[in-house]
Amino acid sequence: MFAVYHVKSGKPMKKRSGDFFSALKSMILPDTNDQRAATGPVTNNYILKELLDCFDNSCKRESVGKSLLFNMHYLIILHPEVYEERLPSLPIIVKEALKAFYNRLKSYKRNYDELSPVSFHWQFRFAPGTDFNQEKITVEDVRVIGMLTGVKPLGSGGSDRHNTAKVTMKSKATNVFDKMDINLDVLRHLHFAENGTFTVKFNPELNVTNVAVTNNATQKTVRNADNGLARIEYYTADTSKDAVYIMKDTEIVIARKEPENLGYSNYLLIESGFVSNPHARIRWNESQQSFQIASFSNNETRVNETVIAKSEAGSPRWFDLRDKSQVLLNGMVTLTFKQL
Repeated sequence: MFAVYHVKSGKPMKKRSGDFFSALKSMILPDTNDQRAATGPVTNNYILKELLDCFDNSCKRESVGKSLLFNMHYLIILHPEVYEERLPSLPIIVKEALKAFYNRLKSYKRNYDELSPVSFHWQFRFAPGTDFNQEKITVEDVRVIGMLTGVKPLGSGGSDRHNTAKVTMKSKATNVFDKMDINLDVLRHLHFAENGTFTVKFNPELNVTNVAVTNNATQKTVRNADNGLARIEYYTADTSKDAVYIMKDTEIVIARKEPENLGYSNYLLIESGFVSNPHARIRWNESQQSFQIASFSNNETRVNETVIAKSEAGSPRWFDLRDKSQVLLNGMVTLTFKQL
């Protein structure tokens, strides 16, 4: 034990807030107001902080002369456990991020003659992943990638497969946001689902009081809540049974009817030993305004006599699914797909 004495009086000093011990404590222990604990899964506030840091950096690097430019599209990669845990909070995180962005723009605008957004919409796309750009993603990590205009729909097999994109992201060496090139292939294994994608119209008035945020899946489902998105008629040859399924979610899973699958509202469950678990997924691609299908079965999946290549559940390969297409699962289950 030792005491701290006043230099002039030589008497012991009384402990006060802000004294040597308080300063020492603040240096050693993490601030209780920090966005997350020293260890453990990331918090909503930590995700928000990373988004704001990425945005601030883009304002400094993208602006030119007296024109204020900034990133409007963001990819956010979280560990799968964190993604599932934070999924219900994502609309609120996006809303708070937009409030912070608009407040920043109001402040920055004083130094510029012109506000020059390069897009009419903000976009936030969240995805689960365990690795990105040769780096492991743990429950303590958040990867935020900011872009001026975004990228083409990932996984669509477009001509951008080997292109690079200019993005704002953290450097592994410096752990600070910087502008750099990335190869788009590092995003190929990530699944940016519609329920983790948010598109919000840019407000040129920088209004932060009434920011309404819903994900793309909700927007599509609301517009078609009465009739659904598609009608799937299916027939199982091994049991000679037929039924109808109305697709009301923007993405559904086709799987064998098993007890562990009964709790999912977006599962088309087929009672047949010829259906894998899972067998395939069907989704509505909002950006392309089309339906797509991916197969995960070791058994054959055909669409209009064309065999669909198998892909891994974490990295689906999407194929167009046109209106009135016929899908054949393992040669025994026939589905007729009709858009509504």
